[in-house]
Amino acid sequence: MNTERESAILAIGENDTLGPRTYVVIGVMRGGTSMVAGVLRGMGLDLGPQVSEQNHESPLFTRQYSREEMRETLVQYNATHDVWGWKFPHAADYLKDIWDDIVNPHLICVFRDPAANARGLQRWGSQNDGLKATNASLQRQQKNLGLARELACPTLFVSYEKAERHKRQFVRELAAWTGLKADFKAFDFDGFMAAESYKNVADFRKS
Repeated sequence: MNTERESAILAIGENDTLGPRTYVVIGVMRGGTSMVAGVLRGMGLDLGPQVSEQNHESPLFTRQYSREEMRETLVQYNATHDVWGWKFPHAADYLKDIWDDIVNPHLICVFRDPAANARGLQRWGSQNDGLKATNASLQRQQKNLGLARELACPTLFVSYEKAERHKRQFVRELAAWTGLKADFKAFDFDGFMAAESYKNVADFRKS
C-alpha cells in the first residue's frame, strides 16, 4: 500500500498487471471520472465502442442500453481485447447484473470532496439545492464503497483532489497499478489533467 503523503490512491486486493483484465471507472457525476478515464486513454487503454471524445464514455455502458445489450457488447469486446474497460460514474447501478460476463474485473473508484462535487452538480443544473446536492454526492460515494466491499475485486480508490494536485505522481501510480505505459513524451498528461472543462484526448497527444 502506498503511504506517501502526496499519493492519490488506495489499492485494495491483489491487482493484475498481466493477462486479460477489464477496468471499470466509477464515481460521482462531476466528480473527476472523466479525468481518470482520459488519463487511461492517454496510456492507450480502449474504453469501449463509440467512446465519446468529451466525457470518455461508451454509450453502450450508459443507462440507455439494456443489461442484455451490455452483455452482448462484453462478449464481443472480450473476444477481441485482452485489456480494455469503460467509464460510467453510476455504473454501480448495474454492475452486479453483468458481473459474471466481465473478464477479470478491476474497479477504479474516484472520490471527490462532496462540497466541491455539490457545486459541480449545481453548475450543471442537475441539482439546485446545495444541501441536497451534497447529500446526493455522499450517498453515491457510499454506494460505490459498498459495491467495492461486496464485489471484493481488485479496487483502486482515487482522490480526485490529490490526483489533480500531484499529477505526475498519480499518472505513475495509475500506470503501475494497471500495468499500462505512461509515456510523458507521447502524451501531455499535465495539460490534460488541468482542472478545466471536458477535453479531447487527441488534443494532448504529442507528435
